[in-house]
Amino acid sequence: MVACCDITPGDLRVPIEIQEEQLTSDGAGGQTKTWVTVWRGRTKWKHGSVYERLQAMQLQAGVLHRVYARYSPIPRPDMRVLYKGKAYQIRGVVDIEERHRWLELTVEEGVAV
Repeated sequence: MVACCDITPGDLRVPIEIQEEQLTSDGAGGQTKTWVTVWRGRTKWKHGSVYERLQAMQLQAGVLHRVYARYSPIPRPDMRVLYKGKAYQIRGVVDIEERHRWLELTVEEGVAV
């Protein structure tokens, strides 16, 4: 984890969107699930580690990244990050030092969102 003093506003160069899955009307009396942007901001993106795991007798691979942003109460693990047109599942949200200044998001690519 990065301490809050290791992040400066100048480090926040990477624009992302945080999206939430919501039900919207399909115009025919039903509803469909869509991803809606609930937060936009600039972040520090730290490319992470590759992993492999065995699940249901199948080998699965993925990549975990760390994303640092100014504090917001919005991000949750049931949301996703959109970065350069690619979706990443949020796996963890940490309020660094619990000071409501910086967030560390752990996001995963290579999984269905």
